[in-house]
This record gives sequence, C-alpha cells and structure tokens, in this order.
Amino acid sequence: MKNHLGESHAKDLVKKALGVIAIIASLYHLYLIFHPYTPLSYLYRIGILDLTQLQRATHVFFILLVGFLLSYTARPRIGRVRLAIAYITSILTLIPTIQLALFLKSPLYSTLIMLVWFVAILSPLVLRSSGKARYLDLVCLAAAVPPYLYMVYDYENLIYRAVLPLPTDLYMGWSEVLLLMGLVLRLVGPEMPLLVTIFILYNIYAPGLPPPWSHPGFSIDYLVGKIYIESEAALFGLVTGVSLKYVVYFTILAGILGALGYGEAMARTFLSRMGRSPASVGRVATLMGTGMGMVSGSGAADTTFISSTMKPIFKAAGYDDLSAAGLAANAGTLAIITPPILGSVAFIMAEILAIPYSSVVIMAIIPALLYISSIYLYNEYYSRKAGLKPVVVSEKGSFKIHVFAPAFLILALIFLGYSVSLAVTIAIVFSIILAAFDKDLRPRIKNIWVGFQEGFIPMASIGASIAMANVIMSMVVISGLSQKFTLALLSIIQNNLVLAILFAWGFSLVLGMGVPPTATYVLSSLLTAPAIIGLATSIGIPQDTATLSTHMFLFYMAMLADVTPPVALSAFAAAAVFKLDPIKAGVKAALVALPKHIYSISFVYSYWGASILIIPVLLHSPPQEAALLTITRVAAILAGIWFLTLANVGYHKGEIAKPLRIVLAITGIMMIIPSEILNIIALPIGLGSIIASTRIKKTAPETEK
Repeated sequence: MKNHLGESHAKDLVKKALGVIAIIASLYHLYLIFHPYTPLSYLYRIGILDLTQLQRATHVFFILLVGFLLSYTARPRIGRVRLAIAYITSILTLIPTIQLALFLKSPLYSTLIMLVWFVAILSPLVLRSSGKARYLDLVCLAAAVPPYLYMVYDYENLIYRAVLPLPTDLYMGWSEVLLLMGLVLRLVGPEMPLLVTIFILYNIYAPGLPPPWSHPGFSIDYLVGKIYIESEAALFGLVTGVSLKYVVYFTILAGILGALGYGEAMARTFLSRMGRSPASVGRVATLMGTGMGMVSGSGAADTTFISSTMKPIFKAAGYDDLSAAGLAANAGTLAIITPPILGSVAFIMAEILAIPYSSVVIMAIIPALLYISSIYLYNEYYSRKAGLKPVVVSEKGSFKIHVFAPAFLILALIFLGYSVSLAVTIAIVFSIILAAFDKDLRPRIKNIWVGFQEGFIPMASIGASIAMANVIMSMVVISGLSQKFTLALLSIIQNNLVLAILFAWGFSLVLGMGVPPTATYVLSSLLTAPAIIGLATSIGIPQDTATLSTHMFLFYMAMLADVTPPVALSAFAAAAVFKLDPIKAGVKAALVALPKHIYSISFVYSYWGASILIIPVLLHSPPQEAALLTITRVAAILAGIWFLTLANVGYHKGEIAKPLRIVLAITGIMMIIPSEILNIIALPIGLGSIIASTRIKKTAPETEK
C-alpha cells in the first residue's frame, strides 16, 4: 500500500514537472520571435537566443525533457508485431554502438555509451511489464542534459571539429541520437528508429554490397560527427529547423485555442447551423473538420474531438457506427490538408523547395476542397440509402463566427509577407484578447497556462520524429542513395511516368503504415521524386511545374496515411471512440473518400493535371488560360468524384445495380485522369448509367405488377 502511494506521489510530481517544463518551453519559443526586437539582442550575444544551431539544440533538448517525462506518466502499450520490430531495432542499434565503444578506446566513455543504449533502447522492451522501466525514463532525461550543455558550452570550438571529432564529442553525439531513438520508440513506435538505424548501417557497410548500391562507406566517427556537430546536417539541420520555425508555434496555438474553449465554440457554431435534412449530421461533421483544420494540424486529435462531440448525434440520426467513424476520421484528417495549417510536412516541403509557405497554402486549396466534396457526397448518398431521420439540435445563441478570426488572421498576415512564426504568434496574442471580449470564453482565460502546457506536449512525439527524419535525410544525401535509387527505379519501370507515379503511390502508402508523415514525405521525396520529375519533364511538363506537382503529390500521399489501413491514426482514433475494430474502421475511412487517392495521382500526370494546384500552371500560362485549365480540370474531377461515390455507395434515387456500379467506377476513374479523350468518352457513359439506374428503379414496380 505504501509502495503504491509512493508511486502515485512520484507520478504526481513528474506530472507537475512536465507541466512546468512544457510551459517554459512554450514561452522560450514565443520569446524567440520577440528577441530580435529587444535591447537584449543588441547588448549581448546569447547562443541559445541568437545562434540557429543552438536554438535548434535547445528545441530538441526541450523535446527530450518533455518526452521522457511524458513517457513516465503514460507509457503506451505495444503489440506483438511492434514488439518484435522493436527487438530487431535494439539489436541493430547495438551494432554501431559497439563499433563506437571500441573506437573511443576509453573505458569510461565506452561503458557510458553502452549504458545509454540500454536505458534508451533496450530497457523499455525487457522491463516493459515492470515498473522499473518507468524510472529509467528519468535516467534518460538526466542523460539528455550533458549533450545539450556540452553543445552550448563548447559550440564555437565544436563546429570546427566536425570532421575530426574528439572522443567526448562522439560520446555526446551518439548519446543524443540514442535518446531520440528511444523517445520515438516509446511515444511513436519502433519503425522510425529502425529506418534510421538501417540508413546509418548502410553508410557503414555499403562497401560490401553489390553494385549499384555499394559506395566507399564511412566510419562511425565520421557519421556521428555529421549527425551531431555539422551545421545543417542531421540532428540540428533543415528539417529540425522546420520544427523550430513553424510546427511548434502551431501546436502552441492549438493548445491555447483548446484551453480557451475555441474548439467547443466552433462545434456549437456548426451545430447551431444544423438543418432538418437527414444528411445534416454528416455535413456538420465535415464542416467541423474543415473549421478545426484551419487552426489545427493534428488529424488524430481532431478526429477524437469530432467523434466524441458527434457520436450521440450520429446515433440519434441512425448512422451505423462504422459509417459514422469513417466520416469522422475523414473529417478529422481535413486538419492536415486544410489551409492555413497543413501539418509539419507542408513546412518541410516549403523549406526543401525553398518556396514561400503561402505558395504551399495556395496549392493546397483546391485539393482540400475536392476532399471535402468527396466526403460531402458520400454522406449525402449514404444518408439517403440508409433512410436516416433528421435530428434537431437546440443551440440557441451559440453562433460565433468570430472564433474563426485567428485562422483568417494567420492567412492575412502570411500573404502580407509576415513570417509564419510571427503570424502565428500574433494570432496567439489576438486569440487571448478576443477571448476576453467573449462572455463565454472569458472565464477560461485562467486556463492560459494549461494552453501553453498542452501546446508543447504534442511536440514530444512530433518534434522527435522530425529530428529523426532529418537524420534519415542526412544519411541518404551523404551516401548518394537518392541517385542510385532513381537509376534503379528508372530501369525497373522502363522510363514510364505512370508506373513511376504508381510506384511512388505504393511506396508512400507502405511507408505510412509504420512511420509518421514527416518521414514518409522526406524518404519518398528523396528516393522517388527525382525519377518522377525527370520523366515528367521528358514528356514536356516544365521543370518547376513538375517539381511542385510531384512534391504536392507526395505531400498528399503522406497525409492520406492517416486514413489508410493498416496504420491509420485518424481512423484508429475514431474506432476508439465508437468502440470498433481499428482495421475495419480504417477500411471504411479509406472507402468514404475513395476518390482522393486517384485525383492526387493526377497532379503529376500532365500539365492539365497540375492545374488544380494553381501555381504550377501560373508560372507558364497567362492567368486566363490558367483559369480555364483549372476550371475544366476541377469540373472533370468533380464529375469523377460523383460517379465514384455513386458506385461506392450503390445508391442514387434508388439502389444501383452491380453492373452499373462497375461502369460508374470505371467512368469515375476515367474522368479523374487528366485526359481530354478519356473525359469525353466517360462523361456521357457515366451520365447514361445514372439515368439508366433511375429508369430501372421507376420501372421495377410496374414489372412486379
């Protein structure tokens, strides 16, 4: 009993420490925005405030502190398959760790690095059923302090030793890598640490591989120096910079808006507009996802909120749980493809392509609207087929259009030329002031500290995954694997653009089964994008158009992993609320908006296909011509979505016969493919099938008579 009380007390203390550190982390990041305008920046040069590398190191340090405290308070369970993958990962990470321990030739450092490997990688596996593993999370937290302080203290000397690092440099660097791997293993899963380890081992043992995959190889000390010390290389490189410059500010904004009650106010606003149509419940869920997606970048979190809010209303209307979960999962996924907040992948893409984030926002508008249309149409025909009844929700006085003001303010500031981080910071301040003038939100201003706390805690998993993605990117670049993979891919597909696109589609979906969208996008953009861009330019698509459309396609595919089984985070979140089998919910979520997979492929199929992204065609066509291309392409895709939805649901004004559903599915795909000939053939056939299904329904009673 005393032992249990002691553990409970320790857990409470850790939770308090977690809250305090998360608040400090949020305030640190917000201060970075204002620091250049303060007298302090002119009087003194403070590394963690003024130097990019140390800002990123501090960002990662806060992620490690918060992450291991979070792991202590709530350790997720791991299934058998993932446990097996985790053990494989631990064995593989041991190989470079032993290599480094032998290279160091220091009994102290060699022993310490093996201990770090044990507490970071192996202990959560072998001690998973024991309470002792929880305390080793605190050991990991303590182990994260020396590498950070060492970087801050000796940074100016350290950067000149990247190629010839000292034993202390190597110990600190590999400790940081192992700790980040261990954090991702605990909070996200073993797949990403496994990928990181494989790419590190590839760089070490590539000389033993057959051509074209072999290369001279690199020693472990060289790789650790690259990862830990070199500017813009791995742990503190460009991708980690995205987490610092963009992602953290949006998570803080989401935390503040949640604490102030903006999410509930948005939900009540949409519910107050609910009509008496049987499809109104699904419409409100879709609108809720769209509205919340404008101020949130988390599909799973939004899905959980929408599912919890709408579950009783779905039931009252007569939706079956599986269809309701599928709709909620897709509505929640709108969070990561609805401007202005598009999820971390969009910011990484902007940095990799060196384009303004506002350009990414513009390119995402029409695909997001098409996604919304596909969910909306599915809901309309499903509600008719299921014979749903209207539901009246009384929410008098709950219409608050001003709760969307922070999202529109961010958009306005970005297009006025403000940096994304400054725009979001201004929106955070504005949302607090706005809440003070709203009688319903005003009482919750006292929760502002909770907002800062909840705003940074999600960065533990997001930020650690992004840092790991940066390591993967660095390992791919220095090995030249991107070029080797491109040549091999071109040889396999025989320079066929369609096959290259389909390969990238499958590659992204397979990666998305186990790793976060950031890693999926980074890997697919490094390994498959060069081949697609090269083939697209070879058929006459301009280079910049091909580049933008290819990366948008890969971005979209990375995002769709959230609703694509077997690992569909948004679908699993909905399944948890509706108490369903996660795989069944994932399959249903994938079917609800089936056209999304097809029209995303069409981005890179032709110049006309890229027109729905707007900017790629505006670079080479006059505005009038670009507008015509975009309008005709959108119209064709909408027709295709309509046909596919009817085929999927199997209902128009009555049940659609199976042969006609097959015809509608084929013509729907033909309409989405950016080919004038296919569209001209498919449109009359699809419309004819719809008319035929209506006539069959009308003549059926006469035949029965």
